[in-house]
Amino acid sequence: MKFRFSGFLILSTALLYISAGGAKAQTPDAPQTAPPPPPTVQTAPPITAPSGPPAPSVPDYPDPRTLMIGLLYWDTSPSSQPNIMTGRAATDYETLDGLGKVHRAPGFEASYPITRTGSLHLEGFEVKGTGNQTATKALDIYTTPISIGDYLNTQFQVRNVKFYLDDLLYPHKFPVSRLRFKAIYGVEYVAAHANANAPYVTAGEIADGTANIVLPVFGLAAEYALTKHILFRLDGSGFGIPHHSDLWDAAATLSWRVGHVEVKAGGKALHYKSGPNGTEYQIGTFDGAFAGVAWHF
Repeated sequence: MKFRFSGFLILSTALLYISAGGAKAQTPDAPQTAPPPPPTVQTAPPITAPSGPPAPSVPDYPDPRTLMIGLLYWDTSPSSQPNIMTGRAATDYETLDGLGKVHRAPGFEASYPITRTGSLHLEGFEVKGTGNQTATKALDIYTTPISIGDYLNTQFQVRNVKFYLDDLLYPHKFPVSRLRFKAIYGVEYVAAHANANAPYVTAGEIADGTANIVLPVFGLAAEYALTKHILFRLDGSGFGIPHHSDLWDAAATLSWRVGHVEVKAGGKALHYKSGPNGTEYQIGTFDGAFAGVAWHF
């Protein structure tokens, strides 16, 4: 009887253990909650500068217009000899022709674009010459008497500076036409110095005088682009006051530009006359071929 009670006790304990384990296995796990999403940060859109008008697909000019500085060399013709002339106020003869053979003249030029159509230009030359002759008449030049037969050493120096605006006139369109015309507005200065020396005269007479001319100038220029980098140009400008001073200049130029370098050649002429109302005045015309090289910055 004791054995049966112990077996029943062991069996009951086992059943209770199994029932407790099964119940524990059937108990659902606690639900797992996901972490909250991070807070969103509002970012301002990037600030962009307003865009300008689109760049033209074709440039206004085949080569960029920039600051240009160049050197020129003018080979004036032998016939270019200035003269001293008798003025209206003279009471005697004061004309002395052919002051001497002209030497080759150095020059310079510079330009800078200031508008889409116009550029400022500055150019200048210095022309010198020497000669000798015998006076065929009695002269009184710049208050210096010269006798007939006096041997004279003569020399002259002419400086020319021109400052002007070169502006597109016709056709006024962009890109510029291969054939275009430009207007020239500026001011020009000529300083003409002449000297006549009689070295074999005891008194050693020296006639010396300078004429200064400053005038506004107006003119036209025609340009034709033979190719993208080769340009042919004709230009002329001048101004004069009747019975007073006058001056004019003209040039024909063929230029070739590659990158920053420009090479040019052509022909040039310059004429001047100082006021004839004094006792004497100076007149001269120079012409000849020239060549030059320029650098575009």
